[in-house]
Amino acid sequence: MIAASVLEGIWSATVTPLDETFTPDVGRAAEFYLELLHGGCHGLNVLGTTGEAMSLGVSQRIAFMEGLFAHGIPRARTMFGTGACALADAIALTKAARELGAAAALIMPPFFYRDADDDGMLRWFDELISRAQPPPILLYNFPRMSGITFHAALVDKLIAAFPGAIAGMKDSSNDVPLQRELLARHPSLRIFTGSEEYLSDVLELGGAGCISGSVCLWPQDAAHVFRTRDAHAQERITQRRRALAGAPLIATVREHLAAARNDDAWLRAMPPL
Repeated sequence: MIAASVLEGIWSATVTPLDETFTPDVGRAAEFYLELLHGGCHGLNVLGTTGEAMSLGVSQRIAFMEGLFAHGIPRARTMFGTGACALADAIALTKAARELGAAAALIMPPFFYRDADDDGMLRWFDELISRAQPPPILLYNFPRMSGITFHAALVDKLIAAFPGAIAGMKDSSNDVPLQRELLARHPSLRIFTGSEEYLSDVLELGGAGCISGSVCLWPQDAAHVFRTRDAHAQERITQRRRALAGAPLIATVREHLAAARNDDAWLRAMPPL
């Protein structure tokens, strides 16, 4: 088993298995998630985009969080996606992550009102942080899904306004110039790329690693690149990741998992997916 690391390395953005009632299947999830931790992953990003968190209710998400820890998932190696469109929901989820002892909260900005400005984001985070007292926050930069970009100036403002609260960012836009600029301004910020395809690039910049929905298919190979910076190994996982392009990623990962585990339950996704 890889020794526990604090917010660095290879983190699997996990798929959420569902039962026939579209309830997260804690037992099935915990079995696989533990295998990932034994098989190369430094940590788990649970209830992110790949985990279809935005299609699950707050009570479902909190119950799943609680259930995983009850099944032996290590708290120090688990971050939860706690973003939500409604501020009250984000507060409840982030407070639960803190009370459960999670390593971090990965927080997508509030979406839907895409003309929200930096002042609006600052006010939203002010309410969230003051009322939830969160664990270390990773900003979740995924403008294709949220409509909001954590651009460098906004990150500057958040770090200045909330000292010690912002630990890093997951950049699913895989924007190397943005990552370079953030690390130049804030060298201790833990920057994760959203795909193992760019793992070596972010490490070269001084980043922390990757948080990826597909890395569960080849965790040992990704961990090898993280440890060794092996260019040939990076090229192999880059080609594997690119081979998934052109099809919906969550469905494709589910198909691979169902086949590898001989378990069609992994094919079940939340509507509308």
